[in-house]
Amino acid sequence: MIEEEAALRNGSRGLPPGPWAEAAGPRPRTTERHIAVHKRLVLGFAVSILALLAVTMIAVLLTVRFEECGAAADGPPRAGGNGSLPGAARQPPGAGQPPGRPEEEEERGGEAAAKEKEEEEEEEWQRRRELPPWARPRLPRHLRPLHYNLMLSAFMENFTFSGEVNVQLEVRNASRYIVLHAHRMHIEAVRVAEDKLAGGVRVARSFLYPQTQVFVVVLNRSLEVQRSYNLKIIYNALIENELLGFFRSSYVLHGERRFLGVTQFSPTHARKAFPCFDEPIYKATFKISIRHQATYLSLSNMPVETSVFEEDGWVTDHFSQTPLMSTYYLAWAVCNFTYRETVTKSGVVVRLYARPDAIRRGSGDYALNITRRLIEFYEDYFKVPYSLPKLDLLAVPKHPYAAMENWGLSVFVEQRILLDPSISSVSYLLDVTMVIVHELCHQWFGDLVTPVWWEDVWLKEGFAHYFEFVGTDYLYPGWNMEKQRFLTDVLHEVMLLDGLASSHPVSQEVQQATDIDRVFDWIAYKK
Repeated sequence: MIEEEAALRNGSRGLPPGPWAEAAGPRPRTTERHIAVHKRLVLGFAVSILALLAVTMIAVLLTVRFEECGAAADGPPRAGGNGSLPGAARQPPGAGQPPGRPEEEEERGGEAAAKEKEEEEEEEWQRRRELPPWARPRLPRHLRPLHYNLMLSAFMENFTFSGEVNVQLEVRNASRYIVLHAHRMHIEAVRVAEDKLAGGVRVARSFLYPQTQVFVVVLNRSLEVQRSYNLKIIYNALIENELLGFFRSSYVLHGERRFLGVTQFSPTHARKAFPCFDEPIYKATFKISIRHQATYLSLSNMPVETSVFEEDGWVTDHFSQTPLMSTYYLAWAVCNFTYRETVTKSGVVVRLYARPDAIRRGSGDYALNITRRLIEFYEDYFKVPYSLPKLDLLAVPKHPYAAMENWGLSVFVEQRILLDPSISSVSYLLDVTMVIVHELCHQWFGDLVTPVWWEDVWLKEGFAHYFEFVGTDYLYPGWNMEKQRFLTDVLHEVMLLDGLASSHPVSQEVQQATDIDRVFDWIAYKK
């Protein structure tokens, strides 16, 4: 024991003397050297952290200074906080002027007061434990649009457009708020009048509310029940490159790239092209005028009534007034296409517009001919005549969907309407045929008769999908589409889908705009 204690004191880990103790003897210590190295590492790490913090603070200060300089150079934003668009055509007044002018200070003060007023009103609604009208997922029901008079100017050289919309409103319940949809546009002016002869109703303020994509007009007094008012809004926006709203597309002809502008409003994108009540229940009549360069032509749901040519190479097309319709299948296009034409037995003019080289090759002749036959078939089958004097089929190079059933101006992506029957396969011919049959059925189910809200989208899509087989069976009786292909492609498939735990009723609850896209599924189309 004594030997072991001595061995422990000597650092030999308690082993008795002998060869094992010699092998396990103490090793030289390097503690002081390790501590010196660790100190250097800690010191270097601390210096690195301090340097990083210093660089971050310098970057933040430079960013803040740069934003202040940019704000001073660009001038004040427009009153009302509606945003602005880039470009000289949309430059706010006062841009480029020295900061600190009395007008600018007054404008900033007005904006601050308007923002403060908005916050006070929101607090008042919170005290009532209610959402303000502009923060609700659906539009308030106290107003109903009766008629839109929409005038557009399309600038295809810089892909912008300006517009003036006059909306005739019917008041159902008294309110000092006008709330309608508007998104990604700059509002220049707002005016409210009781009628064309009476004086205007003073607007206290107006603002865009991006969270629900609405534009709010706050009046000094409430609108009276069962009275009619006119809302005038002047605005401008971009012709987008995202295939929704009023967007642009292009194609190449003889080595030259040409552009066109076309709309896709379903389900909630009309609000990107003009301020409107963008819900299906708000049907109204529309009178549209489009101003464009004379090298282009314009199309819309109705035929052109008159065209006014200007000396500077511009022309304004005034279209006939539409029947009552929802905003999502309103449409227009600005392009330099050519067309071919046919007429049904009841006098409906059918035209197919496409790239000039496609029209010259006859790529749209098949679609044009079966469209005429299908309109005649549907009129006889439904015992309801086609409601408009014309139907245009527009073949565009790019589109978010295979087609869109705009009333009187159906838009198709080229691959779903143009073909050469002499070289196209039977399967491709069948695909094109069924897309056209589907979209033409929508001229009755969806356009003439429209679901009140998107939870019942099956009322238009279910019928249109079923008539894909009925209409194709009429065109090609030998293919047995209705009695054979319908059973295998629709009935059996949807029974399998409906047996899954993920199935749902054909009517799905839709609370807000972000829920709409999910209801367009095979259950709604096939079940």
